[in-house]
Amino acid sequence: MDSQGYNCFVDKDKMDTAIQDLGPKELSCTELQELKQLARQGYWAHSHALRGKVYQRLIRDIPCRTVTPDASVYSDIVGKIVGKHSSSTLPLPEFVDNTQVPSYCLNTRGEGAVRKILLCIANQFPDISFCPALPAVVALLLHYSIDEAECFEKACRILACNDPSKKLIDQSFLAFESSCMTFGDLVNKYCQAAHKLMVAVSEDVLQVYADWQRWLFGELPLSYFARVFDVFLVEGYKVLYRVALAILKFFHKVKAGQPLESDNVKQDIRIFVKDIAKTVSPEKLLEKAFAIRLFSRKEIQLLQMANEKALKQRGITVKQKSVSLSKRFYFQCEGHEPTLLLIKTTQKEVCGAYLSTDWSERNKFGGKLGFFGTGECFVFRLQPEVQRYEWVVIKHPELTKPVSLETSATSSRHCHSVSLSTSSSSDPADRLSPFLATRHFNLPSKTESMFMAGGSDCLIIGGGGGQALYIDGDLNRGRTGHCDTFNNQPLCSENFLIAAVEAWGFQDPDTC
Repeated sequence: MDSQGYNCFVDKDKMDTAIQDLGPKELSCTELQELKQLARQGYWAHSHALRGKVYQRLIRDIPCRTVTPDASVYSDIVGKIVGKHSSSTLPLPEFVDNTQVPSYCLNTRGEGAVRKILLCIANQFPDISFCPALPAVVALLLHYSIDEAECFEKACRILACNDPSKKLIDQSFLAFESSCMTFGDLVNKYCQAAHKLMVAVSEDVLQVYADWQRWLFGELPLSYFARVFDVFLVEGYKVLYRVALAILKFFHKVKAGQPLESDNVKQDIRIFVKDIAKTVSPEKLLEKAFAIRLFSRKEIQLLQMANEKALKQRGITVKQKSVSLSKRFYFQCEGHEPTLLLIKTTQKEVCGAYLSTDWSERNKFGGKLGFFGTGECFVFRLQPEVQRYEWVVIKHPELTKPVSLETSATSSRHCHSVSLSTSSSSDPADRLSPFLATRHFNLPSKTESMFMAGGSDCLIIGGGGGQALYIDGDLNRGRTGHCDTFNNQPLCSENFLIAAVEAWGFQDPDTC
């Protein structure tokens, strides 16, 4: 491939700035081990023509389905699919999940060509249901393809790989979700310091890890992504895990002990990856990735299989587009006071909470997440052993002093913003536990009165220094840890998948 081939899609000035072209080299080796070393060393990284030839060769050698769309198929269908639409306004296939198409060094023509190719792939691969990595792959391949048809053929061969030992790109929501869970398992094992930071600064660490493919397919600059892709085509899917773990290690090294740039660690990691050139070179990133020891393809396969099985047991095989399960939970629970929440994890652990106050109380915060409830709330564990954790003030009254009757009205007004409990005797919480409403106590801080909170994205039981229970809006995932309100130990595994949720409601017969 000469420079005239890809220049019709590429902004040459941007390309020269992003990746220096030092001219042609020859590649004569055929042995896999030698190819691995050359890919890791970046042998063809600074020769556009050679990289194009290597990609063509490596992708041509991918074992594929008997019938795999080629360049001639693209020529036959592109006109019918695109029609009279402007390529820049073409819609994206649903399976890319509203993913931004990275432009890298593509010009306007190249950006439109990516959309055309994606639509043609969707036409030829109706079984693909979820593949947010594909826009980045097609955009990269277009930099090193003579025309759209050749890029289409390369992408199709990657998607049509039928070698079970050489998994390449996730093409279903089940595969994507299980890969995110697998990445979380690997982080917990191989990046323990970074994992502790993620747990400390994020409300849902699993949601942070669910972003791992985006770091690679979209946020990484072209010069870095191309180097990763070089090795990926030779060695397969495990390379992606290695590089993502290395990114997290570098993020932890740079950010540990520093304030985060935003209140959203997912966004902070994305910013870090976009600006990764300020921190580490592509060579150092790959060096760190392959320095992780005792990391095997077999381990990834076993974790992936176990996580897919757990997801299937929960019935999570496609991305949910319906109303979140948390909203259904509130609908069923509102009007009942108190409620008993029971959770069974996929590891057969059982825990839960007794919640004193009607969940409808969450609505008084105007859509914002706020704590409410009374000191009657408590959390507990049933399996593997029974343990109950009640409000910390009950066991440690020295933490507070009762408020005198003369100052109760003042304390009520003062504590309303802190405890988020009741403000008048007509409130349901007062009927339940007038002496365990936090307005009757002088508390050293609000962390001792964070009983329950709920929004569309999550349910939280207990707060201050962590949450006793955090459950995501789809009631699929959760985490548990120590919190100041109940002074509890984790109620089950720190991060868990939910196998079943039950809520038992009680109602005053006089109000029925």
